[in-house]
Amino acid sequence: MIRKTLPALLLGALSYGCATAEVDQSQGLSWPELVEYQKPGTAEVELSAQFAAQEVKRVANQVADWQLDQYDIRSNKMRPEGRASGLPQGWMYAPLHSGLLAWGDVSSQPGYGQAVRNIAAVNQWRLGPRRYHADDHAIGQVYLDMYEKYQDPIMKQNVEAVFDWVLAHPSDRDLEFEHPEKEVIHGANRKYTDPWCTQRWCWADAIFMAPPVWAQLSEITGNAKYLEFMNREFWVTTDYLYSDDDHLFLRDSRYFTRKADNGKPIYWGRGNGWILAGIARTLPHIPEDFSDREKYVDIFKQMSQSLLQAQKSDGSWPASLLEAHDGQNPESSATGLIVFALTWGINHGLLPADEYRPAVERGWTSLVSTVQTNGKLGYVQQVGFAPESATADDTQLYGTGALLLAAAEIYQLLNK
Repeated sequence: MIRKTLPALLLGALSYGCATAEVDQSQGLSWPELVEYQKPGTAEVELSAQFAAQEVKRVANQVADWQLDQYDIRSNKMRPEGRASGLPQGWMYAPLHSGLLAWGDVSSQPGYGQAVRNIAAVNQWRLGPRRYHADDHAIGQVYLDMYEKYQDPIMKQNVEAVFDWVLAHPSDRDLEFEHPEKEVIHGANRKYTDPWCTQRWCWADAIFMAPPVWAQLSEITGNAKYLEFMNREFWVTTDYLYSDDDHLFLRDSRYFTRKADNGKPIYWGRGNGWILAGIARTLPHIPEDFSDREKYVDIFKQMSQSLLQAQKSDGSWPASLLEAHDGQNPESSATGLIVFALTWGINHGLLPADEYRPAVERGWTSLVSTVQTNGKLGYVQQVGFAPESATADDTQLYGTGALLLAAAEIYQLLNK
């Protein structure tokens, strides 16, 4: 096997941005338009929460440009923030890149998608190192979206190879999060020590990270085995963590017995945002005649109704959904994911606009209030597994990605 040096990888990545719009007849591949150079980042501007397409565009561009200005192509990582941004092929990058792709597409700004394509080339179109782990599948959403646009086989090869391996070696571990044994994986740059159950989708966040990729690969290849696996594992997780009474998900099995200070169950805002957004990202790839499709629609509607009731008066969603009170800081990652999913539901006819659009407008107002004039999104709860507060200086890639996904859906709603 030939190992490419970093300069060779960079040349390969940058060659994408230099190609003219044409079709390579020998490969049948379409190449992207030439994108005019523009330094990421912008001057500070006053942003408006007005629910109008041009104002949404101004906010989303400012946020996207600030985040891209943090990227260092030499290290293939974001410059240091409040907390390290993790593996470049990992879950923290995946929502950001999906958001950039979606926003660039609906707003007809190809530079955003081109930036993601260049970074994906540096990543060699590879998933993360843990073959079972949903977090390391999430970036596959980005690769498959680009494969559908450009039809370059390299964009889906690693996703397909890893998923075929998982299908050939299915895990039968239970979903108990506090199993005494650990799953230990030695990656190229770090050692992972994970809960034993993470060979399967034993935590809420996993529903955003993995099911959309499995369903999309099934749609692309025409191979039902990927969809069947996704469907089986999704409902194992749902039967384990979903409350039929509250229509919300517990984050993992540790919360079967833990209670909030008010005695109610602890339903993590971002965890439920991950799930609702994950269903919204999965449903477009499930065939209309698939036997369990309506079950996904039903749970999406049930959760949406519960989340509608949990929204705070300032438009945000609290970190702990049943513990809202005055004086809490907003939490922008949960709010962005939920606004995205609710708007998607309106746009696709699953949620009535007269009931849900006011919540979307209030949610967008809250999101804009957490964006600094330079485009930095604040009030993002840091990496965790339980409700925690956030400050104006707390940011992370998944928060930016959630806002951009929300902006893309709102932009379409306003332009209908």
